[in-house]
Amino acid sequence: MESLMAKTSISILLKLRLTLFILIICQLTSFAQDWKRLESIKLNNPAHQISIDRQGNIYVSSLNGAIDKYDSNGELQAHYSPTKKSTPRIIEAWQGLRVFAFYKDFQEYSFFNRFLGESERYTFGNQQVTSNLSLSTIATDNNIWALDGQQLSLKKIDINSNEAISETNLNLILKNNTHDFTYIREYQNLVFISDSKNGILVFDNIGNYLETLPLFNISFFSFKDSSLISIQNGKVIYFDIYTKQKKEVSLPDPSYTFVLMENKRVFLFKKETLDIFELN
Repeated sequence: MESLMAKTSISILLKLRLTLFILIICQLTSFAQDWKRLESIKLNNPAHQISIDRQGNIYVSSLNGAIDKYDSNGELQAHYSPTKKSTPRIIEAWQGLRVFAFYKDFQEYSFFNRFLGESERYTFGNQQVTSNLSLSTIATDNNIWALDGQQLSLKKIDINSNEAISETNLNLILKNNTHDFTYIREYQNLVFISDSKNGILVFDNIGNYLETLPLFNISFFSFKDSSLISIQNGKVIYFDIYTKQKKEVSLPDPSYTFVLMENKRVFLFKKETLDIFELN
């Protein structure tokens, strides 16, 4: 009798687990397919780097140095055509009133207003502070984060004096002897640096190393609420920077290369197109 009851209990438990598994799969499949496309726009110039400001305006830079600004509906708002041909390695627009651009080939950076009017370009002229910058971005306090690929150090540069405010040596942090730094961004008083070999390095807002997120081979990432967002293998990867929970959602088209999110809108990029979706 006890044996029969045990078998019945096991059978019920297995059925419950199977039902739960099916429900989870159904929910994931439904979420993966719930893409409502609002617009499809042919870009003014092919996308090389992208960014988004707090109002949902999109900024797209191309290999020839041109920068285009689109509103959240995909309407072209402004265009910048450079007089000095160079490719922005990074553009960053989260401040809203101005856009930061880093030019690796000339070791320079520039600011643009919301109409894409350019200020003069600034050089990292202090060779004792910087030698060969791989990445650079704007900090929340309006100074500059600079990743020195030659000295393997992260520095915060005073925008007025061009002197280093803080410096963190990366030699003891990188577990892999090889490295490939691809992107840098400050978000919620944390600095994130993607290294395709080692993962995403996380620092506080004065450059102290905190941890490494197990996310590899990522060339670009953005944020939505507490999630770091990237594209890999035809999927959008959500990684919560606090709970460390990871979620994957299949893309409507695996050929997308960039993703940005603002409110319920998802902006997906191919080289020459921007598709705007609403994700319910």
